[in-house]
Amino acid sequence: MGTAAVPPVVAGLPLLGSVLALGSGGAAFLHQCRNQYGDAFTLRLLGQRMTFVFAPATLRHYFSAPDSQLSFAPAVQQFTHRVFGLPPQHFYHRHMTMLQALRHELVPSELPRHTARLAGLLLVQLDAWPATGQLDLWEQVKQLVFQSSVALLFGPAFLQSNAACQHTQEGQPGASPGAAAASLQTNPASPSGCSSTLSSSSGRRAEQLQRDFFAFEAGFELAASPVPHILQPGFLAARRRLLAALRTAHKLGMFEGTVAGSLIQACGLPEQYVPNMLLAVLWASQANAVPAAFWSLGFLLLPENRRHLQAVVQEAQQAVTAGTDTPEPAADNAQLLPAHRQHATVKGLPPLLTDDQQRGLVALAANRRSAAAAAVAEALRLRSFSIDVRIAAADSALPCGQAADGSMRAVWVQKGDVVAISPYECHQDPRLFQSSAHTYDPQREGIQLGGGTAAHAAVVGVNGIAGLSFGAGKYRCPGRSFAETELALITSLLLLCFDWQLLPREATAAGKGQARPPPQPQPPAAGGAGQQQQPQQAVPGDPGRLLPPPDLKKLVGIKIPSGPCWVQYKRRELPTWPDSVLSHPL
Repeated sequence: MGTAAVPPVVAGLPLLGSVLALGSGGAAFLHQCRNQYGDAFTLRLLGQRMTFVFAPATLRHYFSAPDSQLSFAPAVQQFTHRVFGLPPQHFYHRHMTMLQALRHELVPSELPRHTARLAGLLLVQLDAWPATGQLDLWEQVKQLVFQSSVALLFGPAFLQSNAACQHTQEGQPGASPGAAAASLQTNPASPSGCSSTLSSSSGRRAEQLQRDFFAFEAGFELAASPVPHILQPGFLAARRRLLAALRTAHKLGMFEGTVAGSLIQACGLPEQYVPNMLLAVLWASQANAVPAAFWSLGFLLLPENRRHLQAVVQEAQQAVTAGTDTPEPAADNAQLLPAHRQHATVKGLPPLLTDDQQRGLVALAANRRSAAAAAVAEALRLRSFSIDVRIAAADSALPCGQAADGSMRAVWVQKGDVVAISPYECHQDPRLFQSSAHTYDPQREGIQLGGGTAAHAAVVGVNGIAGLSFGAGKYRCPGRSFAETELALITSLLLLCFDWQLLPREATAAGKGQARPPPQPQPPAAGGAGQQQQPQQAVPGDPGRLLPPPDLKKLVGIKIPSGPCWVQYKRRELPTWPDSVLSHPL
């Protein structure tokens, strides 16, 4: 073993170990353990040992170790098999092919084409909003991101066709299309008076797919656990309907010419498992993008972040004024744009953006050095996922840096142990993000993994403000460039086209979103009198607790808000903005 130390084992319950504590406390429990035990500790979870590591040197080794030491595939089997239904014998040896295919489809050179289509799909929805109103930002972002990005990655036909709707009746004895349609009510969290941007029937299909997906996502972590699926009927029903929709769409050729279609061709999975693979892609594309879009906008609406909001809006204004030679929208997206124009005309309102203005915003979204990109990265850093795992393929000593006497320290893990990191906890470590790592600052320096800004360059994917949010090494997120561009576009578009103001959480919570109060002045800055009225402990990035706190029990994926977030919005006049837009709230 040499100088390697065995990490302390956290005391837990007989047989169960720390299962209940981790499940109920999530990131808060990990934070408590780290404060007590330091940079390495081991949890016992129903007989499985899980060692968490936090030292920068160990993190660097975690992402660069060979599979013969720390293996990725066995660590995610509970997700790929139990959650998505992909048997290991069909998934493991194709996993790297899937990653390479996605990276090829979403390479930076393809981003302008994808982003131009996405901008049109977003505007189809946004142009249907009334000029002013109140909405639950979390629920509205779920609809906006899901319906636009699913149409982009899987094709509009999948989102809107009759075949995609057939899954709503599967597993529902006695249900009929008419009954299903009658049960759909107007979303109370949507802008007042806003009808579906699609036709009535296709809009219902998109809403049903959306509901099934978020029901599936809500049960994701429990489904990956040893808890029998028979005790999770809601998750099973949602997964069954989603798989049925994906299977039918695949048989009808709806994915041809899409990112999903390219992935199907590249992977060579047996036909019966193609829907399961597509479900995994659907989850990967939505489960993180939706909450990331919410936090990217939400943080900028906090009063103490006014200057960062101004920077994003001014940058977007300059981009749409200048325009650019971004490629024309693709054929399928071009079919959407006339409807987008027609819908706005019927309402008596001009389109939010002209085609030239869209091209300017698309070019800005692809700029990794923009204010919007920095705001997105900082939001990801502060609300990142709580756990990433590998399996120790052999007894190993994981380096954890230099001791005070100059000797090299290491952590000992046994073959078969789960080795885990917590990006959410690591991102608040001043060793990685200097001082005030818990505060929101899009202008901060990028992650330092190993004591210097150049040291982390050896770990592919670990860079910038986003830190560990996209993983690293050969198993890093293949869609990172697209995700960052998508989120920058959504953030810039929403802030460019609308004024926003947070409504008081206390008033909206009392009415549970039913009674929507008029806008109230918010505290001028964090740390003022408004913060003193908040007895709760501050959360990273939101010291005044003006946003709903993140759900710390969620371990997998970007944190979601623990409640609604009601806002007042007002459409801006384009292309001319009054000077007051950047200096006064509504």
